[in-house]
This record gives sequence, structure tokens and C-alpha cells, in this order.
Amino acid sequence: MTKTDRAHWNGCPTRYAAGIVGDKWCFLLMRDVLLHGKRTYSEFLSGPEGISTNILADRLSRLERNGLLDRRTDPRKGSRVCYFPTRKLRDLLPALLAMMVWSVKYDADTEAPDSFAASFVADPAATIAWYEADIDRVDQDILGAPAE
Repeated sequence: MTKTDRAHWNGCPTRYAAGIVGDKWCFLLMRDVLLHGKRTYSEFLSGPEGISTNILADRLSRLERNGLLDRRTDPRKGSRVCYFPTRKLRDLLPALLAMMVWSVKYDADTEAPDSFAASFVADPAATIAWYEADIDRVDQDILGAPAE
């Protein structure tokens, strides 16, 4: 896609979202940050999907450039970098969870527990609040204070 073509991705909300989060690896990294508490390169690399190092580095950079991840030195180990979800990424949490509920409904081989979709459908706000609190907990465990 040329620089001129990228300008045409603005305006339509679907194109905008797809241009930022439509890549499968970006989507999985967002899942790992928001739902699985992963923050470091090695944690992302160890995922079951088997992302390659060059793709991982590119997608982390893309998510950072688009304001979804905040890259910081790990205070626990200065030679390591952590990636924290920004408010912009956290605002995608309801959409991500809703898409997962949709997947549970139509994917006969889903790995999600039966309780996941039922809990979100019964009380989306409480489910979102639980994940938000967990994100805060992970970030506080690393930083010692809220990341936002």
C-alpha cells in the first residue's frame, strides 16, 4: 500500500479499524495484552500460534505507532522492554470480547470455557470491569503503580 493509498483508509470507521487491528497477528497480540496479561517480547513469542520474531517485532512496532501499546523499560529488569495497553487499546476490550462471544457461538472447536460467553451475555459491563481490573493488576505488578 502506498502512502497515497493509506490516506483513503481514513473516513470510514470500518476501514480505519481494519487498517489498525485487522491483521491476525495484531489481533492476537491485543488478545495477549488485554486478556492474558502478557507484556514482554518473550511472553508474546512463546504463544501457541508460533509467531516469528520478525513478524512479532513488526506488529509490536505497528501497535505502538498506532497508539495501542506503550513501550517502556521493564523496571524489574532494565535490559527488558514491556508493552502496556494504552487507553486506546483498552477501549477495544468490549469489541474484542464481543467478537470472542461470536466465535464461541460459531466455532465448534472453541477453546473458550463454557462460562465465558454466558457471563459476557448475562452482564457485559461486569465482564469488562473484571478484565479492566485484571489489566490494572498486571500493570501494577510490573510498574508498582497504574500504567495510565
